Amino acid sequence: MAKVWFVRRENRPVALGGRPAYETSFEDIVWPLDIGVHRFQATQPPAVDAATQPPGPEFVAQDMVWVELTPADVPAGSSYRVGFYSSPYSPKTAVARLGEPWAS
Repeated sequence: MAKVWFVRRENRPVALGGRPAYETSFEDIVWPLDIGVHRFQATQPPAVDAATQPPGPEFVAQDMVWVELTPADVPAGSSYRVGFYSSPYSPKTAVARLGEPWAS
C-alpha cells in the first residue's frame, strides 16, 4: 500500500501527525495527487516525532504532500522507483480529494 504523508519542512522534513495520513493503493492516488516520475523527492522518510499529534484544520503554506512507494507499489514496466514523491497539491487539497486523513 502506498502511503501519503503530510510533511512540514523544518530543519528536516517532519511527518505531520507522526504517521502517514493515508494508506491506499498507488492507483487510487496517482491521478488525484498528480504523482509523476519527475516528482521524485527523496529516498529517506520524513522524521517521525512520537509526540507529534495530527495538525488542526489549518495547514501552513509550506506544508507538503509526499507519497511513499515501496517495491510492491511500483507498477511493473514503469519508470517509478522506490522512494518518496512530492505532490504539487497542498495537504488541504489532498484532504478535499481523498477524504478525512488518519481515519484508520
